Amino acid sequence: MAEIHALVVDNSPVIRKIVSYVLEAEGCIVQVAEDGLEALDCIASHRPDIIFSDLIMPKIDGEKLSYIIRNTPELKDIFLVILSGVALEDNDHTLRLGADVCIAKGPAATMSMHVKAALGKYLTNQRGGHSVEGLEGLYSREVTRELLVSKKHQEIVLARMNEGVVELNHAGRIVMANSAAVELFALSEAQVLGQSLAQLLPLSAGERITEWLAQVATPVCLLPLEFGYDDPILLGNRQVTCNLVPVAEDDTFFIVGILQDVSRRKALEQRQRQLEKELQRIQKLDAMSLMASGIAHDFNNLLTIINGNVEMARYVCRDDKVNSLLSESAKALDLTVQLIRQFTTFSDTFLPQKSQVRLRPLIDEVLQRDLAGRPSISYHLSSGEEELAITLDPALVQQVFVNLTKNAVDAINGAGRIEVTIDRVDGGEEAARTGQLIANGEFVRVAFQDSGPGIDPALLDQIFDPYFSTKQKGAQKGMGLGLTIVHAIVKKHGGFVWIDTPKGGGCTVYLYFPVQGGVVTDPKFFEEKGRGRQVLVMDDEEMMRLINKKMFEYYGCKVTTAANGEEAVALYREKLESGDGFDLVLLDLWVNDGMGGLEAARRIIALNPEATMVAISGDGSCEAMQRYAEYNFVAALAKPFPIDAIENIVSRFL
Repeated sequence: MAEIHALVVDNSPVIRKIVSYVLEAEGCIVQVAEDGLEALDCIASHRPDIIFSDLIMPKIDGEKLSYIIRNTPELKDIFLVILSGVALEDNDHTLRLGADVCIAKGPAATMSMHVKAALGKYLTNQRGGHSVEGLEGLYSREVTRELLVSKKHQEIVLARMNEGVVELNHAGRIVMANSAAVELFALSEAQVLGQSLAQLLPLSAGERITEWLAQVATPVCLLPLEFGYDDPILLGNRQVTCNLVPVAEDDTFFIVGILQDVSRRKALEQRQRQLEKELQRIQKLDAMSLMASGIAHDFNNLLTIINGNVEMARYVCRDDKVNSLLSESAKALDLTVQLIRQFTTFSDTFLPQKSQVRLRPLIDEVLQRDLAGRPSISYHLSSGEEELAITLDPALVQQVFVNLTKNAVDAINGAGRIEVTIDRVDGGEEAARTGQLIANGEFVRVAFQDSGPGIDPALLDQIFDPYFSTKQKGAQKGMGLGLTIVHAIVKKHGGFVWIDTPKGGGCTVYLYFPVQGGVVTDPKFFEEKGRGRQVLVMDDEEMMRLINKKMFEYYGCKVTTAANGEEAVALYREKLESGDGFDLVLLDLWVNDGMGGLEAARRIIALNPEATMVAISGDGSCEAMQRYAEYNFVAALAKPFPIDAIENIVSRFL
């Protein structure tokens, strides 16, 4: 008969001796282990044919050891015998461990007989026992039952904790891990138990744990080790905090570890920072918008006068030197006119004139024209859909790619390449992948990449700010408005833009334009729907009243404005008493002086329960905006809103 290698695992030296004596008498080669962790080491050094294991042991117990054996491909065929001291009190659970034989611990003679019988079943390959051997003459113990109930309760608590909990032995090997911890390691429990925690973590974290274990092993003091919130461990794509606390036990120690996944919290904080930066950028653009709205008209009038006089002077002057100076002045005036035109892009009164645009030909035309005469710079344009067309303002979007091309040429500064890719993406999936503030819905993504040196990552947060430029300032150099204008135009189209610059060099600008399936783009359609309809707009900002009035008038509506709630309610009452009435009311929820939109809505609905009202506010996240229907509104518009939003309101309610 071939040699039989047996492993006996039990923390009781008496039981180990009894079982080993019987097996050796039957000619087996026997190894012994005090617990499941030591048993795993024995199995690793030499795979046994048959294992006799205690059920309740320190470190890795018999239940976990059985699980590891049955869930490890190279071990699952080992003949497994469970030796249980609680078989009578926990019979059903013992039988569910996947053992081939279960033996209740009892008198030595009885146990010896059942150990021999188990060896006989191994030799005849009788697997899968359905009863516990050796229960005869044993009596149930109430204390044991209570201890088992307490143990199961602790196991349930650990299993349902959101935090990962691990227990390590003095050498840093995992002897217990709850389900949350196992999930964080992205391994099975069988792969986690018995492993060194340091080996399951990234190299830097593992080295810190190894050094700490060497210090804790000295009898100086048992200091904990913490990987805090500001210094988390990276496990895959998760950021995890870890607290390791050594606990003294007789002449040695064990370690309790708490692991917490802070990825979601970190992501929310990152998103909050992005929102704050975006808000700051919007506030800067809003300031430019107000300035542009206020001065562009007067500036153009003054520039027309100056330019006319300069041109007249050039015609009447016969002095070449003076003419040369006047020519330089004319060039500067042209640059000033271009700058003012760029300013008007930020103005609230500047409304995109949208139509169906095929992006690929538009971008191709810009690249061909602006790269003409630059043979050292090549470009490649690819699109998943050759005929892809979306609703855009072609002149504005063309300006976007003119600015990007100019920036790319300046960045390359010699020989290089521009790559442009157009495809469709899902906004939610793209936001999850990139961590950017991209809205839900379908978008056309344009990736505009150059082979230049890239941008310092420390500057990315400022790159869209007005007047920020990495180039030399001046009329002939960078004015710092190119990317600001790109940002403003994309935002006017309800899109999003961000920049990625990898360490290896190069820069990619990602632009997202919303796909509006089935949208009617002919303004005459909406003009007919809104023609003659009466609209009341209440806003305490005069510029907002003006732009809202213009946008509704664009669709044929007759618009009345009010500066506060009192005025709006009075106008509504007056219109109602005249036998007419407003078809639609827009109310600013918060005003600086007078009644706000919420109180005005309450009074208007009291006058006419059928009133159609839309809430408007600069705070789209407030309760009234989120739950507008509960405040008698039919819709809510967060400022600033584009003319597309007005188009939608006209289509739905007028």
